[in-house]
Amino acid sequence: MPRPYSILMVATTVIAACVTRTVKPREAVAVTSASGAPGGAEAVVRLAIALDASGDRNADTLYAAEAIVIENSRVRLAAPRFAGITSGAGRVTVTAASENVEGRFAWVLVDYNWTHPAEHRIEPGRATFICERRGENWKIVHAHSSQPLPWEP
Repeated sequence: MPRPYSILMVATTVIAACVTRTVKPREAVAVTSASGAPGGAEAVVRLAIALDASGDRNADTLYAAEAIVIENSRVRLAAPRFAGITSGAGRVTVTAASENVEGRFAWVLVDYNWTHPAEHRIEPGRATFICERRGENWKIVHAHSSQPLPWEP
């Protein structure tokens, strides 16, 4: 039968072995227009793609907590979130964008190219975003991206 002292020592050792860390919330990224006014949904989407492609975790602040992001038929929970974009040194260029706003919702369609200089390749992609105005800001509530099929222009 174990002694109460030895049980207490084991419990203390186990508790002491647990490591805690302080989690600091990320500051929200402010998206503004040239005039300093809050930016539109398209500006939020462009920033989200750029931050995501560079691996910047501040991209997370542009999404609603319940947002769903789908890349080539797979749910993505973290960067890289968009089709054709991979981790590492690369650059994304938005080649076309359109924004449609209806009330507190916006639908943004974006074509982009991700360039990987070390591998000398360019990956095209297209993404559709649904954004919702929450207070003064737009939040991404849904994004779906895919790459064109090889036989598509």
